[in-house]
Amino acid sequence: MYKRFISANSNTKQLIHLALPIIMSLLLQMTYNMIDLYWVGHISSDAVAAVGSANFFVYLGMAICSIVSIGTTIKISQAVGAKDIRMQNKYATASMILGFIIGVVYIGVLLLFAEQLLSFLDIDNEWVNEKAALYLRVIAVGTLFSYANVVFTAILNAHGKTKLSFKAVLYGNIVNIILDPIFIFVFDWGVVGAAWATVVSWLVSFIYFYAIIYKRKLIVFYVKRLEISVYKALLKVGSAGATQRILFTIIAIVLGKIVASFGTDAIAAQKIGLQIESLTFMVVAGVQQSLSIMVGQAYGSKQIRDIQHLYSSALKIGGSIALATTVIFLVIPSELISIFVDNPQTIEIGKYYLIIIGLSQFFMALEMVTGGAFNGQGLTHYSATISVVFTLLRIPLAIYLCSTSLGIYGVWCSISISSIIKGIVSTIIYRMKFSKLLKANI
Repeated sequence: MYKRFISANSNTKQLIHLALPIIMSLLLQMTYNMIDLYWVGHISSDAVAAVGSANFFVYLGMAICSIVSIGTTIKISQAVGAKDIRMQNKYATASMILGFIIGVVYIGVLLLFAEQLLSFLDIDNEWVNEKAALYLRVIAVGTLFSYANVVFTAILNAHGKTKLSFKAVLYGNIVNIILDPIFIFVFDWGVVGAAWATVVSWLVSFIYFYAIIYKRKLIVFYVKRLEISVYKALLKVGSAGATQRILFTIIAIVLGKIVASFGTDAIAAQKIGLQIESLTFMVVAGVQQSLSIMVGQAYGSKQIRDIQHLYSSALKIGGSIALATTVIFLVIPSELISIFVDNPQTIEIGKYYLIIIGLSQFFMALEMVTGGAFNGQGLTHYSATISVVFTLLRIPLAIYLCSTSLGIYGVWCSISISSIIKGIVSTIIYRMKFSKLLKANI
């Protein structure tokens, strides 16, 4: 697949060809999140706070699962580049087994300890805590479907079959969008209705994946006993990136605790701001994933020089998207927040979230694209270390800035400052490492 792309298109066209279905999948997910937020926002700001608080732990579960999805994408894409079908099948099988084990464990955690997890946020609102706990327990019902979908997506994308994974997300999100207002308002299930709509959508996507992978036999799973080395290879490559995502989520939870001290309006504003900001994140994440896949295939087929061309093309695409988003955030921040809520205090806090975060969008894109280049070469520990170190900086920085006249806006500043630093540092280190790799292969 990699060589076919190289001979047929320029680097930019190759990336766009592979990235578009991934980007569309992520944008569909963002669209669902936006619509879900729209309907939940029509219940109350407290309802938004409940869903936002619960989702911290949903995202934590997905971050834990990424140890499998990241390793799967990298190892299978490299096996595709090397044309090793046997290893492709082994990695696919191992990833499904690992995803199932992680899913079962996390379901138990959500069902048994929902209140304890939420108590960490110190939200002084009994209704918000109660609804958030119910939301988490309903989400737990569909966690295995969700994890299976993540692994299926990684397997298909690594083979370059991004259009199929896009269709699975499309069908699931269509169902979700239809069910949201029905479950929330017609059935009068409120916050819990939003959770059930999500679970049903995961099931629909899972059924589609099952039909594609098993019925059409696009991927043959290795049914014989797998060597421990196969599991170790996936976990070794995926652990650094997963650790990064897990710590990133934990840091977000700690920051959420700080935000919660400013009241439910601040929680709602952060939740809405995060969803709007995810527009840039989702699109650039698509570029990052496609770059990682193509770099992995180039690396596996020993086409080292092509890696730099792919990286440069990805930077142009990601950087342009980020700069466009910055302009939008600076020009119409209040209008964007007011789409979801009409609470003046929430709009005011959310407005400054978009303005401050908007200033760092280009550097966020820089870090993500560079991380994709690192990951494709199996060097996940570099991007993970940079991200963890400087994302951790957000906590002491937020605590200090919040104690000044900035107040809640100090949290937004800590996020923006750390993103700028991560983008600069990751780019410098990557260029140094790639220069050595290039010299070693001349």
